[in-house]
Amino acid sequence: MKNGVKRKVQNVWFKEHQWLRYSVSEDSLYCAPCVLFGRNDSIKEKTFIRPVTDWTNISGYFKRHERSDSIHFRFVEMADNFLRVIRNEKPSISDTLTSSRDLQIGKNRHIMKRIIETLILCGRQNIAVRGHTEERSNFMAILNHAASEDDVLSKHLTQPTNAKAKYTSPDIQNEILKIIGRTIRENIVRDCNKSDYFAILADEATDTSTKEQVSLCLRFLEHTDNGLEVREEFVGFLHAHSIRGQALATLLLDTIDEYEIDGDKMRAQGYDGAANMSGKHQGVQAYVKERFPEASYVHCKSHCLNLAIVHSCKDASVRTIMSTVQDIAFSFDYSAKKMDAFSNELDADILTNEELDGRRKLRTLCETRWTSRADSLYTFRVAFPVIVSALEHLRQDGDDKAGQFLAAISRFEFIIGLVTTEHILQSIVHLTTYLQSKSCDLVEAVRECKLIIDQLSDERNDDSVWDALFDKAVTMADTIEVLPSIPRRIGRHVNRANHPADTPSQYWKRALYCPFLDYFIAELTGRLLDNSDRFQGQNLIPARLEWLTAECIDKLYETYRHDLTDNQGTFNSEVQRWQRRWSSPDVIEKPKSLKASLSVTNKELYPSIFAIFAILVTMPVTTSTTERSFSSLRRLKTYLRSTMVQDRLSSLALIHVHREMDIDTERVLRSFALAKNRYMDFGY
Repeated sequence: MKNGVKRKVQNVWFKEHQWLRYSVSEDSLYCAPCVLFGRNDSIKEKTFIRPVTDWTNISGYFKRHERSDSIHFRFVEMADNFLRVIRNEKPSISDTLTSSRDLQIGKNRHIMKRIIETLILCGRQNIAVRGHTEERSNFMAILNHAASEDDVLSKHLTQPTNAKAKYTSPDIQNEILKIIGRTIRENIVRDCNKSDYFAILADEATDTSTKEQVSLCLRFLEHTDNGLEVREEFVGFLHAHSIRGQALATLLLDTIDEYEIDGDKMRAQGYDGAANMSGKHQGVQAYVKERFPEASYVHCKSHCLNLAIVHSCKDASVRTIMSTVQDIAFSFDYSAKKMDAFSNELDADILTNEELDGRRKLRTLCETRWTSRADSLYTFRVAFPVIVSALEHLRQDGDDKAGQFLAAISRFEFIIGLVTTEHILQSIVHLTTYLQSKSCDLVEAVRECKLIIDQLSDERNDDSVWDALFDKAVTMADTIEVLPSIPRRIGRHVNRANHPADTPSQYWKRALYCPFLDYFIAELTGRLLDNSDRFQGQNLIPARLEWLTAECIDKLYETYRHDLTDNQGTFNSEVQRWQRRWSSPDVIEKPKSLKASLSVTNKELYPSIFAIFAILVTMPVTTSTTERSFSSLRRLKTYLRSTMVQDRLSSLALIHVHREMDIDTERVLRSFALAKNRYMDFGY
């Protein structure tokens, strides 16, 4: 009877009660979930269904064990969950907690990336981040607009989990902007350190808050899929507490170390001609060269050209013309009444309006903007009839100053000077623009300067050029009924331009055209044609090998000895192979530029020549990149944003100047999260 009941229990009850187990040693039944998940002996004691004295009444044992107040069902549920986890039908507690954390981390990263992207947008577009109040700032306005289509971001801004973890405060903005700026700078420095050589460019300017800002840029050669590319990159603004040469040099050298730039690869330094920068003993270039002897100083060619123009324009006649043009341009520019008179006369003169090509006002002169002089004189010459008519109208309206201006420009001396000066300065406009390009190298720059000098020299000896200029001045004078004339000659006045002449054309050629042109050519020749020893490397260009003499080869070896791995005998042999290669009759076309020569030079076959070409390409022509950064500084640090701290200023400038550069927001977020402990979990 007992065995039959056991078999029935095994066949029926074991199927209906999955938790039921039989213990042979104790001849009893027990509940497996209660035994497995019971925490103490008292619970385990209750889980056994024993003693089983009446196997025919086994259902009574089951009912007593499954009574409503029993903990049995809780243990059964736990056992069921355990089995589902084992079968991968349900995640475990740790997996559930991990999934929940991963979900929260994903939300936190998404929120932070939107904040970072908003700051990048403000920086690239030069939008002021902060406002009078945080709620009304541009940053919060853009972020709230983005939140209108982003539920996660919207919930974070309106119902933050932690009020201290909103991450929109000005301090957090500064921290993120600093990381973004550092990321951009690290990318540039990494590419610079990969190159064989580099040059630094620096210049200083005073910002709106009367602080001296030093702009630091790097020029280096990068190997790309499309060949060699010259890069000039802005790396930040530095606050200079002193503009003495030693203080500025210390600032630059400390910054090079701080940014981890490999200074041993520096081969050139480009500045303007100020004494504190270019001084032979106390200038920045001298102190930098003490630490890096191979870093040769290069005077900015654009500044040299500008100085040549400034010094040439010191001639009395030219200086008077420039002053008159500047005064009239300022007068029209800052007076609404005079501007209206000019606009009305311009609208009435259809021919002049078309020739001005959309210009609606006179251009003022600028001491530092290199193309402004020629542009200003051109605009004044073309709009001359309109200016005269406007001044006459203003004089009739009682404007005494307009009458003085009208008398000054209604003289043939002014008209011939305007035409002559404008013609000469127009000849260098394209050179000025070319010198400011990043791809320009010293060899090409000097070659173009020589072409301009030769052109001006030919024009001086060509009477037809002067005759054309004089005829143009006579035509302009006829429009206001002024006849060609010469100043009254007085023999006793030694300082008066008493040039012997029979005609006005002859007089003005001797008194104005030739002296101004001679002085201008002399200034260009003295300031723009570089005769340094390093510049002799241009003779290795295949198209110029005929000028490569034995003396030049020896001088090249001594100049570039630090960067050449071979001795002089091996270097001479390499140069001979180079000459033989390009003297072969199979050569159809020889490279004429420095960059083209470098691109066809095999570094393995001609390591020394490749090094010389690379150094010459790396040497800067101008510091125009630093000047362009000051234009960004003027847009960035206005009088409304004059209290900006230095790190914020430099970071925003980097974002704005390099707005085309891709910024890895994941990298920025990681740096931000690892900087210190954060209230939000970013999973790093």
